[in-house]
Amino acid sequence: MSRLIDRLARNPLQILWVFALYFLVQIAVRLLLPHGLRIDEAQQVLLSQWFVAGYDAQPPLYNWLQQATFAVTGDYLLGLAVLKSAVLFAVVASYYALARLLVRQPAFAAVAMFGFFFIPQMFWQAQRDLTHTTATMLMVNLILIAAVLTLRSATLRNYLLLGCAAGLGMLTKYNFALVLPSLAMACLLHPGGFRRICDPRILVTMLVAGLIVLPHALWFVDNLGLASSVTAARMAEDAADTSRLLQILLGLGELLQMTIVIASPVVLVLVLAAGLSVLSAWRSRSVESRFVGVFLIAILTILTLMIVVLTFTTFRDRWLLPLLQVLPIYFVLKMDAHGIDAEASLRRLLPTALIVMVVIPVAMLVAGRSGSPSHYQQPYAAFREVMTQNEATTPSVIVTTDWLSGGNLRMQWPDAPVMVTQFPNLTIPFDWTPDRPVALIWRGDSATLPPQLERWAKENLGTETQRGETKSLKLPFSGTEDNFASPFHYMLVSR
Repeated sequence: MSRLIDRLARNPLQILWVFALYFLVQIAVRLLLPHGLRIDEAQQVLLSQWFVAGYDAQPPLYNWLQQATFAVTGDYLLGLAVLKSAVLFAVVASYYALARLLVRQPAFAAVAMFGFFFIPQMFWQAQRDLTHTTATMLMVNLILIAAVLTLRSATLRNYLLLGCAAGLGMLTKYNFALVLPSLAMACLLHPGGFRRICDPRILVTMLVAGLIVLPHALWFVDNLGLASSVTAARMAEDAADTSRLLQILLGLGELLQMTIVIASPVVLVLVLAAGLSVLSAWRSRSVESRFVGVFLIAILTILTLMIVVLTFTTFRDRWLLPLLQVLPIYFVLKMDAHGIDAEASLRRLLPTALIVMVVIPVAMLVAGRSGSPSHYQQPYAAFREVMTQNEATTPSVIVTTDWLSGGNLRMQWPDAPVMVTQFPNLTIPFDWTPDRPVALIWRGDSATLPPQLERWAKENLGTETQRGETKSLKLPFSGTEDNFASPFHYMLVSR
């Protein structure tokens, strides 16, 4: 162990091989868990049936990447696991590359990378739940790398890279839009940054970014309510029946709380690495720390203005993380400017970091297979088996009410189109023959056909149909015998 730590401390770049192994293990962990899909996974499987410029309240880049991965793997579960781990490894590797561009001592790039990785929203939430957010984290790293390269060397290639990162970033999550003015402010206040912004080649950056975003922008204009309603509702969900002043105070308090939640693990990691000398490094500064500091201050200023002007009251940690993810780099730049020994800090940090990297996959495996039943243990596979035995037919199309059920049903019936009333904008032509009925499937305590499925049937199947009786199945969670999940209900509709 000591020889490994010594080798990694002397050559921090090799730590990326440790992360590569870690994310390969995470692929295996996901395949070993029960095959029920969590919310974001189910959405990816469901939406993979369409290749369009926009889907819902999230931009489409991750959906497109997921479709390409499914085409290669030919298996939904493997495709989900492979893309998630590949993107997260790219996030970690690009974070190291960004830090390495900014710090003087190479070991501090690895310290910053661990500080970022051990934020719970990164090592736990992102591995289990997040999709679009992971792509946003990657693009934040890449646009900052492109910006630093452009500040140091105003070549056409670097302006092109900056435009590509800006355009692709806008296709990950809409909160990426806050990164662009914040980065512009950081560049403007950087020595020589004004010349880079006024360089005519910045028009190439704008043109490339605009062309990348254009198809989705046109879709966004036509679907403004669909694209913005969910985020706006979530960010104002605590604002009902309160005065405007109280709404502003709630929003500011929430922003402060979430910032502390994200920053606290980073500070703990850095204290573990360098001791209390981290605190004395606070006043040290460099050109690079000023650049990152201005970027963070601009982000927080824009968020504060959003609270004051738009009365946003709720900031979720997963939404805020990509905007504040450079905090570890900022702290490390302070340590670097203070003259703290980076290699010694990395040596102190590595034993704990490597142990935690072993524990996390084990914890995820245990959490997914034991304790209270989770999304992983929902008995969709058992439902398909029983329904197929009972009906001896394959549906021409499956229609359900929500994307969690829709994605899981698509997982079980990969050859049958699946539509969800939650997405009326996404439809699929289906071959409706007498021997292949339409299957209306829903879950819950009530066996009565939900109004949204009733409405869909009337609008899409007409009146000359024969509806079968509603059948219900109550099945135990996967891996249990007497712990039953929410009932499944289905109705077959024939010509």
